[in-house]
Amino acid sequence: MISSFVTFSYFEEFFGADVQINIRKSDTRRVCYCEKTHRVTDEKYILGISHKDGMLCADIECSGEKSAFYALCDLKKRVENGDIADGEYVCAPLFAKRGYIEGFYGTPWTYEQRRSVMSLMALNRMNCVYYAPKDDAYHRDLWRDLYPEEDLLNLKRLVDLANDNYMEFTFCIAPGLSMKYSSAEEFEALMKKTGQLYSIGIRSFGLLLDDIDEELFYEEDKALYSETVNAHIDLVAKYHSALLALDSENKLTVCPTLYNGIGNEYYISKLGKNISPRISLFWTGRDICSRELTSREARDFIEGTGHKPLYWDNYPVNDMAMFNEMHISPIINRDSDLWKYSEGIISNCMEYAECSKIPLITFADYLWDSENYNPEKSWENAIRQVVGEDAERFIIFADHLYTSCLKDEPSRRMKKHFAGVLALIKKGEVEKAVALADEYIAKMNDTREYLKKDLPICNELSKWSEKFFVAIDMFEKLMEVLKNKTEENTNALYAIIDKYDSMPAKLTEEMNIKLFLGIMFGI
Repeated sequence: MISSFVTFSYFEEFFGADVQINIRKSDTRRVCYCEKTHRVTDEKYILGISHKDGMLCADIECSGEKSAFYALCDLKKRVENGDIADGEYVCAPLFAKRGYIEGFYGTPWTYEQRRSVMSLMALNRMNCVYYAPKDDAYHRDLWRDLYPEEDLLNLKRLVDLANDNYMEFTFCIAPGLSMKYSSAEEFEALMKKTGQLYSIGIRSFGLLLDDIDEELFYEEDKALYSETVNAHIDLVAKYHSALLALDSENKLTVCPTLYNGIGNEYYISKLGKNISPRISLFWTGRDICSRELTSREARDFIEGTGHKPLYWDNYPVNDMAMFNEMHISPIINRDSDLWKYSEGIISNCMEYAECSKIPLITFADYLWDSENYNPEKSWENAIRQVVGEDAERFIIFADHLYTSCLKDEPSRRMKKHFAGVLALIKKGEVEKAVALADEYIAKMNDTREYLKKDLPICNELSKWSEKFFVAIDMFEKLMEVLKNKTEENTNALYAIIDKYDSMPAKLTEEMNIKLFLGIMFGI
């Protein structure tokens, strides 16, 4: 039962009658100000947990609907994880902006996929979503054209959904491929499109100038601006002023043409120091897909541009040259104190919406409390949320999908298990070694049965699971060779290995078995 100034029917259904929740609103420093971040916030809450007569009692003190929602999300997770010790918990996020962007090249998500991802990320206390699918023609190629009525209504459904989930919705427009910066008519087209988007409730806009020619194309632009950066400074300033004239509450995020590096390069330094500090500036870090994001690098960016970076984190995205990788591991290598030197992190998703949910949840955990973030614990929790009761089966497979720029340790569970197999072989206890190996192979086969199910996440993973199935066949044949090392068995094993190597989907290096076999068994 929930006693509150606002109705949350979803949580009423989850908690049931044996949970008593009292929510009260306050506008005091205790609930409106985060002492650590020195930030007035509508996201802080105080959660008191106690048990009385077999009933779980939760007292929530918050500043409004959003913080009440976050407190209930927190309580729900604690109940699911069995982490409901009595006490008072003062909770507020470290990063101000915590979100994701649909910014990949490839088939844009459907409305249902967007709804599913957004709802789940809201429950994990993300607070913003950026809309920028490269293959939405009206976002990029047809940026001048107004959305047709049906498409506009579908977009409004997303905006309304974001509002219902206490998430800020940012629509990004990318005119840089064809815009003539010196043309008043072109800017008028930009504002007409912006006005249409404003009419459906959008109050946060992104101006994307990424992945375009670094040199000016039109002679009129060359004559007026000389350099691209000067044209971009003028465009950003005019657009920001026009947005504020339309509504003083409007916000702007800019993605520059140079969006990775040190942060003191000519283009980004000049752009940053000549646009309003109220404008958020996207940055991907040292690289386009950065293995790490460090506080030192963020400070360099601040010094070079006069802006805290808003990180466009190109993980878990797997488009372009990465299309054979599946990025499903947890986010790592982001400094625990990065919140002090950045506006936040916006994670760029994959075309695979269901698979994106798993790393996105780990981002949400990191962004809420980076100082106590545990990647492995967060990842396992994410899999439980997305996969449900089959989480343990799924982890056997997911353990082999550490294939991204993050360079996390791959196939840890398999390596640990087969280290025991190898130890037994070295001691001459071949039968015990085979039995121990068969134990892991049995788990792999159980996982195979799960991955064959007609489920959204299994369908998205088909390219990678097919290769995983061949890996299972390889292990089974290996055991036959170990028991009976005939030429026929050995040749059959190498035929499976050749098949495995010919498949383009990437599993981790340890799943390329040739070297592994040679080291372990001398085959």
